[in-house]
Amino acid sequence: MTLTATRHTEATRKAIVEAAAELFLDRRRGGFSVQDVADRAGLTHRTVYRYFPTRQELMGATAQYLAPGFADDPFGDVSTVEEWIDGVEAHLARTEANFEIVRSVLVAVLASEDLVPSNEGLRDRDAHRWGVFQRQFPHLSEDDARRTFATLRHLTSSTTYVLYRLRFGMSPAEATDAIRSGAAQFVEQAALRDRAADRKERR
Repeated sequence: MTLTATRHTEATRKAIVEAAAELFLDRRRGGFSVQDVADRAGLTHRTVYRYFPTRQELMGATAQYLAPGFADDPFGDVSTVEEWIDGVEAHLARTEANFEIVRSVLVAVLASEDLVPSNEGLRDRDAHRWGVFQRQFPHLSEDDARRTFATLRHLTSSTTYVLYRLRFGMSPAEATDAIRSGAAQFVEQAALRDRAADRKERR
């Protein structure tokens, strides 16, 4: 790709994200359609989909634009599940700092008609934590490990934090403590099952 083509690609992507951000700020939880973004950016909806194959991806890029650094993976360097849980507090602090944006993005994404399970398995950003989890609990069956990981991943997510705050009226500190406590108990139970499976294998 030539330098001119690269700049055109970057400019188009930026125009799409800026249009989405403007609509997002205008409408908040009302959300927006891909066609709305295309119209605001002066592009076709096919062009928008070329850069962002799903509405979730577009919403993620919009959130990153409005709250730089929020979508970065803060768990990329953890070497144990306990380190993952220890890092939750800082992650949720970033969520709290951008609470209205995160809440609005979640509402829009959950209401999206193209919100479907991925057939490609775990997302790239989850791959590191998934590897850490598997190494720490090697004797869990594949199904048990995936179910446990998925639950732990959800429990320590911004989505859960937002629900604790809105649904149960918890303060940021209370919600963070509840999430960390629940995650720790979940990991303890996984460790017990892993040891039991190990003993069974040795017989």
